Order: sequence, then structure tokens, then C-alpha cells
Amino acid sequence: MRLTYLSHASFELKNGKTALIDPFFSGNKLAPKYEGKPDIVLVTHEHFDHADASKFDCTVIAPSTCKFNRMISMNIGDEMNLSGVNVQMVKATHQSKYAAGYIITFEGKRIYHPGDTYLDGIKNQGVVDIMFVPIGGHYTMNVDEAVEALKIVKPQLAIPMHYNTFPEINADPKDFKAKAERGGFKVQVMEFGQQLEI
Repeated sequence: MRLTYLSHASFELKNGKTALIDPFFSGNKLAPKYEGKPDIVLVTHEHFDHADASKFDCTVIAPSTCKFNRMISMNIGDEMNLSGVNVQMVKATHQSKYAAGYIITFEGKRIYHPGDTYLDGIKNQGVVDIMFVPIGGHYTMNVDEAVEALKIVKPQLAIPMHYNTFPEINADPKDFKAKAERGGFKVQVMEFGQQLEI
């Protein structure tokens, strides 16, 4: 599986099928140019920096507060298999009442994208191979809270996200990496646009 970090909270998962999570390209000068053709787009909540999905001609999975063509609305606890990608919507705590996260089973890997969430929205989700962790501290966890989140989830690999896109969420991913690794966790800091083979 090839994983690409597209800045902010946006990732592409690709291997046969392509899943795009929380796209944010319009008005985002830090995002790399994206020419992918996803089979499925996952949106965690309706805020503009997570829901730039209208341009894609594919199924969009999102909470009911979002409005897209070809959208499938999910509620917390719902689970479905779409185009060979298994998706479960899980709780997040955020300013948006309907914010959510996802457990995505993709090419045999179990991936936890918690969306924009505070620490009290983090729950143990069973075996997690990869966890994307917000660290920006403005309407999400900060670095220290993100380390506490790892203690709850215990992922095989943590990748920090949701930082440095706006001044309000400036954070040092290397600080997160150092603190998490002192706790025994494996962390991969990715540059915007960087790809990782998993």
C-alpha cells in the first residue's frame, strides 16, 4: 500500500483501489498538486478544511451534515464495505457536533483516522496498524495530548497530522516524535506530499 500525506488532515491510500481522506486543496497553498482519481472519499466533518470533495466523481462517505453528490451518510458505529474498502465511523469530539473519525481496513491494514478530536474522543479501537494523530492543539489535541492518545490506542505506527497549515495550529512534529518514542511508540513524520510504502 502506498500512503501519501497531502497536508493538513488529508491522506491518500492507494493499492489497486484509491481512498482519499479529508481532502483540502482549494485555498491550501501547502497542499501538493493532486491529480488522483479516488474510488472513495472519506470526510470526517463539514468544515471547509476537511470537506473539499465536490470535485471528485466518486462515492463520498460523510456525516449527515455534509452534502455531496453520490454521498453515503454514516452515523457513529456504522460500518460498510465499499469497493473492497471496509469503513467504520467512530466518535470524535470537536466544535462540530457531527465530527467523526474512521477505522479503515485497506489492503489488510487497519488504519485509524480520528478526524479533528480532543483527547476525550480517543478510544481503544482494537488492533491499529497506522494512526493519524492531530497535534496542532487548536480544536484538536496538542502534542502532549497526542502522546496520551497513543497510550490509549497503541498503534503499530503513528503519523502526526493537522499542524502548521494555519498559524493557529503551529506545532513541531519532531517534538511529538521524540516524546512518543520515549514512550515506546514508532512515529513517522511525513512532509507534505511525501509517500510511504507500507
